[in-house]
Amino acid sequence: MWIELSEFNFKLFIPLIFPVFKRIQDVVKKSFMTKDNQIFKTFRYFTSYTLTFIFLIIIYFRTRKVKSENIEDSINDTLLKTDTISVRKSENLAISNNITELKNQNTKKKNIKSIIFLSALCLIGLFCYFFRYFFESDDYRDAKQSIGIFFDIAGYILLSYLILKQKLYKHNYISSGIIALILLILFIISAFYISWGFIWRSFFNYFFYSFCFVFYDILKKKYMNMFFSTPYFMMFVIGCVNVIIILIYDIIAYLFDNNNKGIINGLKLNITSAGKFFLMVLEIILQLCWNLGIWLTIYYLTPCHYFISEYISEYIYYIQNAIDSNEEFYRTINIVIFSIAYFINFFCCLVFNEVIILNFWGLDYNTNKRINERIQNESKEIPKEDTSDDNIMELNEKEDQSSN
Repeated sequence: MWIELSEFNFKLFIPLIFPVFKRIQDVVKKSFMTKDNQIFKTFRYFTSYTLTFIFLIIIYFRTRKVKSENIEDSINDTLLKTDTISVRKSENLAISNNITELKNQNTKKKNIKSIIFLSALCLIGLFCYFFRYFFESDDYRDAKQSIGIFFDIAGYILLSYLILKQKLYKHNYISSGIIALILLILFIISAFYISWGFIWRSFFNYFFYSFCFVFYDILKKKYMNMFFSTPYFMMFVIGCVNVIIILIYDIIAYLFDNNNKGIINGLKLNITSAGKFFLMVLEIILQLCWNLGIWLTIYYLTPCHYFISEYISEYIYYIQNAIDSNEEFYRTINIVIFSIAYFINFFCCLVFNEVIILNFWGLDYNTNKRINERIQNESKEIPKEDTSDDNIMELNEKEDQSSN
């Protein structure tokens, strides 16, 4: 077979499903929101982060139960071994004290690094969402389908390679090359409907817009890898810190100017009944599902898997704009061209992330599935007496050399 699906992984459904919550959230938002503002939007956005405390409580009680069972087992084992083991208490006590001191020092250093890193993520996340305000103009909308996506994908690939040390192979280069070529064609088509002044401004603005959000996502993954942290903990901390910062700013701004566009005036203008209040709560919950989908995609998979959901989201946006707008940009021929381009690029995104494997031109050789198959086959060929750790490590080194 020329085309083959990778091994089934339930986590691959995450980037396929969570964009739906964003569309539902937009519908709910329109049903109660009349006059929104950037501070009120940002407040609701980071408030959704804080709802992850529910998952933290569940994890806490589950781990506490497991720990109590392990402690009980270790106590029983200790009681059984007490009569048979004799140790020199003074020497062991000195060694254990030294080990404990070293552990405490390392833990302290690790905690300081974690706090600094997490604080930086809080500030970057807050900056990214405020920076987003400049790109809500319809003047940049047509460029989003080509320039915007190009900088998103290029940013994820480049920063994953530089910061996360993600390796790139033949299937990655070819699939990303096809995506870039098709996006170039879409940009040429879009250029006929955008003034030259906005073309250059779109290049400049989407470059920084994409870099900010991509850098934020890559640093999330870096933090998870360094400190073995769950997305629920990170989201809760970032959400709490940024909500407090926004609230302090809004209260001070409101005291100096009652007409200031912020949280208080946003609530006054939009939340005029109990029904609208519950709709706002529903919107925040839907926003949590959408945000959590991004975080879980990065946590369980890679930042580059976000390509998949990005293409789903952008195609839904494009079709929605085509239905709602009478602009010439959304005429039938363009809808057909963009739809075909989206299908091809979505397929290439699946190839890049090894959801689909192409079994020709050696494009499958360095996929995880083929590498694991070769390791298993080579380990079976080793005689039983030769299956030591050194030999297994030697096999892995040979595999790395062949893949490079």
